[in-house]
Amino acid sequence: MSLIVILLLSINIEAKIQIPVSAEKQELCKEIYKKMTDEHFFNEKDLSSINSEIFDAIVDQLDSQKIYFTKNEISFYKKKFFKFDNPTSYQNQNIKASLCPIDLKSKFEFINLYFNRLIEATNYQLKEIAKKNFDFTKEEFILIDYDQKKRMKTKFELKKAWRSRAKNDVLTSMLADKELEKAMETIEKRYKNRLRRISQRNEEDVFSISMNNLTSFFDPHSSYFSPKSAEDFEMRMSLKLEGIGALLTTEDDYPTIVSVVPGGPAEKTGKINPDDKIVKISQVEELNSTPTDVVGWRIDEVVQLIRGKAGTKVELEIIPGKTEDFSERKFVTIIREEVKLEEQAAKSRVIEIKRNLQTIKVGIIDLPAFYIDFNAWRNRDPNFRSSSKDVEMILRKFDDQSVDAVLIDLRGNSGGSLYEANKLIGLFVSSGATLQVKESNGSVRSWGDYTAKQVWKKPMAVMVDRYSASASEIFAGAIQDYQRGIIIGQKTFGKGTVQKLDDLSSGQIKITESKFYRITGSGMQSKGIKPDITLPSTWDVEEIGESSLDAALPWDEIKPVRFKKFYMGSSLISQLNDRHLKRVNQSPNLQYILDIRKRYEIQKNKEMISLNLTNRKIENKERELWALNVENKRRASLNLETFNSFKEMENYNDNKEIKDDREDYEIDIDNDYLLNESLQILSDYTVLDQNIYLSKAA
Repeated sequence: MSLIVILLLSINIEAKIQIPVSAEKQELCKEIYKKMTDEHFFNEKDLSSINSEIFDAIVDQLDSQKIYFTKNEISFYKKKFFKFDNPTSYQNQNIKASLCPIDLKSKFEFINLYFNRLIEATNYQLKEIAKKNFDFTKEEFILIDYDQKKRMKTKFELKKAWRSRAKNDVLTSMLADKELEKAMETIEKRYKNRLRRISQRNEEDVFSISMNNLTSFFDPHSSYFSPKSAEDFEMRMSLKLEGIGALLTTEDDYPTIVSVVPGGPAEKTGKINPDDKIVKISQVEELNSTPTDVVGWRIDEVVQLIRGKAGTKVELEIIPGKTEDFSERKFVTIIREEVKLEEQAAKSRVIEIKRNLQTIKVGIIDLPAFYIDFNAWRNRDPNFRSSSKDVEMILRKFDDQSVDAVLIDLRGNSGGSLYEANKLIGLFVSSGATLQVKESNGSVRSWGDYTAKQVWKKPMAVMVDRYSASASEIFAGAIQDYQRGIIIGQKTFGKGTVQKLDDLSSGQIKITESKFYRITGSGMQSKGIKPDITLPSTWDVEEIGESSLDAALPWDEIKPVRFKKFYMGSSLISQLNDRHLKRVNQSPNLQYILDIRKRYEIQKNKEMISLNLTNRKIENKERELWALNVENKRRASLNLETFNSFKEMENYNDNKEIKDDREDYEIDIDNDYLLNESLQILSDYTVLDQNIYLSKAA
């Protein structure tokens, strides 16, 4: 008991932020809890240990590095939350009698403690930087494998960790071409920004953390939007924002790219990817403008700095998402503009491929989203824009050009209109079911376009990757189930759930209300769509996707619906795969991808990073030498001129522009090695059996 008293005294003494929960937020918590338990797809979810489980989740969210809370502090709060789940506790009996068995007061208390501990740690780090006595010649390390890391027992151990983190931040800044004094100044400003950000926290911030912690107990796609967040969400959905077309979050103080809007300015650069971290922002056209370090900023402040008048330029200094060292940088200049529907429109290109004595014409359709102009559609405008109408026009144009086969590129397509996915499937398979939807009450209904007419009757393939999700998975799954074409790429995301957006008395809530399944009865949830031909990747696709998310709903299956498959030879996929693997072994470009993957596999198991400046410089030089060698190996195999240095290679890549005045220049055959291989696979497919798609099998 004495240990708990000492702990409580310690907490009170350190307290600088004390944000209490109001009666209004208590009532809103009850409203959210009731909607989740009544309307969520898993409304029969076991709630007997909800407080303990959401506490574990919030600890992982706030302190994944295990540097802010001691082992005793976590144990103390764990017991406190457990009391609300323990049926023998008198507190539990009182709570169970109410509408919401959530210990919101304790959650506020714990989040307050987190903010105060963050303030304490940051102030300590500022003092350590001010001493200017970091020794970068010592052999010190930081453990970065947090799963292996154990919670520290004392505040003294925590402070050692805080100092090591500060030392690493300064070292990383030095490695990004800065002198020691400049590096310390940068990190000092960064830490002060963090303190400013924490001081601006209010009840809504703490409540949002608490409620999203609650909704994520049910599944990762259910979430609470505060009134301000709901407004931002509406702006994102309407795409009427003049900016760069990217969704951001905060991860370990870094503003981080979650996704880019198809057809948006960020996506057009081809240089911004999910997991990229923004370090600095520069207003390119402002006189005497200096880059603004935004690490530690509130995400809404970062967004405001990025947004601007259409036509103006902003430069982002970025740490690549898949980097080995946070000192690595890339600089991307983006022209701000309003994201318009036509920018997301399907793009096409026709190329010719030689196969023995044949010349095969392959049409490529790049579809970044399943879009529809809802306003024009509601107003019954016959000329409304949609993905299915645009693709149909392209297919008819391909027919006029005597195109032999079509490749639908859905890489990075995270979904969109389910209505459009159904319409698009119909263009290739005619009428019939496309998927099944199961509601929370257990009822199942099939969806599809039962008036569709098959427009394309020649061979086809669909290209997917780990970022292909939702409507993309429905399309690819139906094409695969009907045996209408082949699926090429990597396993898809695995999002097999549908959400609805409801208004609350204050703010909004997004709730998972149903799951969708393939016409075979197999669920898409977590498993996604497995391609018929798997292309090489530079990283482990299992690290992201639905199956990697906490509390993701499980895979299951239901009864299939009746449908007629197209004819496909039983050995066709095997033959295609054999030819593909042979090309992989012979292709310098595909071997280049495999070389990057080998490097990734070695580096992803790295458990520690050095705090020795010389060691880190050696590691960086080794990484640069590896990158140079692997690129020169590829270029030499293709009889291309090799680079003399890493800097020469960097300058070449920075200055490389697509010099192509065709309207369809965005589809880059030369530099997209996986697209190139997919075209080869589809060409093999067309040669092996040119008459397989004329009709469905009896």
